[in-house]
Amino acid sequence: MRPLLLPFSYVFGAGVVLRNWFFDTGVLRSLPVGVPVISVGNIESGGVGKTPFVEFLVKKLTQKGRKVAVVSRGYKRSSIGTVVVSNGSVQCAEASESGDEPAQMASKLTGSVVIVDEQRVRGAQYAIEKFGVNIIILDDGFQHRYLRRDADIVILSVEDIQEPGWMLPAGNRREPLTSLRRASMIAISRCESIEQYERAHAAVRGWTEKPVIGLTTKVSAFRRASYRFSVDLAGLKGKSALAFSGIGNPQSFEKTLRSVGLAVKKHVVFSDHHSYTDNELVDLENGVRELNVDFLVTTEKDVARFNSGNSRHMSFLEMMPLFYVEIEQAVMRGESALNEMIDRF
Repeated sequence: MRPLLLPFSYVFGAGVVLRNWFFDTGVLRSLPVGVPVISVGNIESGGVGKTPFVEFLVKKLTQKGRKVAVVSRGYKRSSIGTVVVSNGSVQCAEASESGDEPAQMASKLTGSVVIVDEQRVRGAQYAIEKFGVNIIILDDGFQHRYLRRDADIVILSVEDIQEPGWMLPAGNRREPLTSLRRASMIAISRCESIEQYERAHAAVRGWTEKPVIGLTTKVSAFRRASYRFSVDLAGLKGKSALAFSGIGNPQSFEKTLRSVGLAVKKHVVFSDHHSYTDNELVDLENGVRELNVDFLVTTEKDVARFNSGNSRHMSFLEMMPLFYVEIEQAVMRGESALNEMIDRF
């Protein structure tokens, strides 16, 4: 049915172009906050690997002695205003209050501040004033131009490059390809080989001359959701799993599971940022018994939503053999260009 929405895509695209023109000409203003700001974003809706790249970037900056804050909108959170998700020492908010991706980052990025605020300028200012951070990572910030940034890293997945689509709502594109002129760097995610990266790089070169890096996704751990211990990855080969996920790109998750040797007997797919009901948990419990699998497996982002104090969710974590795949990004091409950018800040 989406092709029927194509006329609305032209209207949406015209609105995006007009809004960007307002910022380019100064009708709408981008406000500085006094410290460097690096935005990580994309031009497609759905999952392209922004969160693991933000985690990767924060770790690199922290290793260089920067005090970092991640500022995000906190998509689908129950709260409004400024919420401190992590003060750099402890996680201060549950996923329901902060959004699942900020909660995931807060649990992993010890030493870094995580703030959610629908007004990203206000959130960045709060992080600077209250915690003394000296650099801001703006999560999912390419379209949020009210906060002035010193660098814009745009992530494009290999799949999106190979099959460029329409603008919303007929397709998944938030902005036209011409918007890549605003980017400081392009990161191509989900590269499985150098050859695949080179093909995608050649396509991107037809759109922009900005520096390009290639990212690949690696499994760093396979953890029990309730106790967070990790099992030996080599021991997963040949084991069976029932998978479930509520993320932007479930196909990528299933591919990751198969890459470590798991036999995925069934993958139950929910909408992105899905909140699981009691009936859905019962269905998953029944599925584990009916399929007689070794593991029930989900994503880091989904597990963040389970750790919310909900008694039914907590009992589910305790009762079921629920594991999650912990992933990380690695740069397969262009790391020197990325390091050069980081060193400027």
